[in-house]
Amino acid sequence: MKLDVYRSCSRQEKGEVLNAFWHTNVTPTQRIHEAAIQYGPWAVLCLVTLALELGLVIYVAINRAAVVGWFAVLLEAIVVLSLWWAVVRWRALRQTS
Repeated sequence: MKLDVYRSCSRQEKGEVLNAFWHTNVTPTQRIHEAAIQYGPWAVLCLVTLALELGLVIYVAINRAAVVGWFAVLLEAIVVLSLWWAVVRWRALRQTS
């Protein structure tokens, strides 16, 4: 996975990349669009990692500390929803290129 366009972006452009990646009502420039496509796999990979880590926390905590376990379940739901949206947006961005 290359990130050459994303890495060459300024701080402000990286904010535009995030906006273009996570929101549907944005019309980015070609450069921002390409950077958002490059950002997609990394966003998905990071969210998968978070989901797996929270799964481990849930497994360990649910029998030992119910409050922590249920809080982790809530966070897991948010992460899985975010993962789903990241996959949807990444596919949509790739189709419009």
